[in-house]
Amino acid sequence: MFGSVDQRRALRDLLIAAEVEAGAIPGCARYTFTSTLADPDHIVLVSEWRDRAAMEAHYESDAFARFQDSLHGMLVRQSEMTIHEIAGSSHPTPSGLMDPREAD
Repeated sequence: MFGSVDQRRALRDLLIAAEVEAGAIPGCARYTFTSTLADPDHIVLVSEWRDRAAMEAHYESDAFARFQDSLHGMLVRQSEMTIHEIAGSSHPTPSGLMDPREAD
């Protein structure tokens, strides 16, 4: 999504509420908005769903329609969407202990 500079705070508040609402939907593992480092008004959504049916139910819901309506006047151009379907995931383990001097 591409937010309006003038609406940045209101859009941020709306997206935080959407994260909480969607995150509580059965089948939703993650629903997180973030902005890109180069452009704080370019907003990216990363969501994970139990299955395609759970995701589609969300996007077909009245709650999502209300969310879309509430975006009126907050975006400067049409949003883009790409859906990636992943058969599995893995989490690599570190090859050694981290140097404590590099820790936050």
